[in-house]
Amino acid sequence: MSNKISLSPLLYESCEDLGKKFKELKSARDVAQILKVPYNYLIYYIYRTSENSKYQTFNLEKKSGGYRTIHCPNNSLEILQRKLSQVLYSVYNPKPCVHGFAANRSIVTNAKVHTRKKFVLNIDIKDFFDAINFGRVRSLFIAKPYQLNKEVATILAQICCFKNKLPQGAPTSPIVSNLICAKMDKELQNFAKENGIFYTRYADDITFSINRENLPSGLVSSYSKGFSKVILGDELRSIIENNGFQINESKVRLAYINQRQEATGLVVNKGVNINRKCIRNLYGTLHAWEKFGLEQAQKTYIFEYAIKPVSPNNKVPPFLDSLRGKIEFIGSVRGKDDPLYRKLLNIFHELKEKESDKNNIIVP
Repeated sequence: MSNKISLSPLLYESCEDLGKKFKELKSARDVAQILKVPYNYLIYYIYRTSENSKYQTFNLEKKSGGYRTIHCPNNSLEILQRKLSQVLYSVYNPKPCVHGFAANRSIVTNAKVHTRKKFVLNIDIKDFFDAINFGRVRSLFIAKPYQLNKEVATILAQICCFKNKLPQGAPTSPIVSNLICAKMDKELQNFAKENGIFYTRYADDITFSINRENLPSGLVSSYSKGFSKVILGDELRSIIENNGFQINESKVRLAYINQRQEATGLVVNKGVNINRKCIRNLYGTLHAWEKFGLEQAQKTYIFEYAIKPVSPNNKVPPFLDSLRGKIEFIGSVRGKDDPLYRKLLNIFHELKEKESDKNNIIVP
């Protein structure tokens, strides 16, 4: 058996066709057919390939401390997962409150919901992907509205899971997490509507906001002066916990209008804006690059996101890609004509040209 699937990594049917075929799945052979791979390839890569060879695992340091474990599937498994994610997106209709892993939505659209509010409450789900295990994924496909049989549900869960949980780094994990959270989103959306609250979720990041002076007891039962200690309401807590998740108590944050209010890392007091600390860090990184060189600048830079480990044959340092991405993100939030964005972009291009001339590195 070749160690690679030499097939297209994409499916070209319409969402309507994929959705119809998904609902008609009856066997593992049907799964292979909808993913456009030979049945023997599917069985080989799901059941006969060793667990350790399916993924490459590495740790990323988080700016808040500790490490985030990333599991990147090998090329063949990644093709299966990318195709399956297309199929799953075809049957997923995200609720208005969902802004993560949904078309035409982002942390910016998420933040816009919470601008100019008297209170903003931030909640983080603890070990979000780890909390979604194989049994939950399998049960998801067996239950309504999908109602697939156990054979199909099992092989779909096998494609999606690694070591009995949803791996952070797999193409299927974002959409599967949204499917798992659909019931919780509905319940939290209803809870918010009943209490005059605005609610959004971006992956494990949950935000509530409200314009009333008094907070509903179901949302927050008590808080100390200055909001240094916040006790969440029993109704809110029970909805999250009854849906199989735990709240990260250390990341619960309540902010009044005269404090800095944030949603998905963006400041929302008057409008959506970038945290000043992030801008200072970006300036500091560019300054370190200019004064001390590229290698030293990388040591001061914090990687927040990564998809794959660096290839030794890749001549473009991922540091530059990530740095440029942060600058472009400022442009997406503040606008492409924003003076700050234009200034940062010009500095980056000037330093990039100097680096290219010095080391003969072609940087896109």
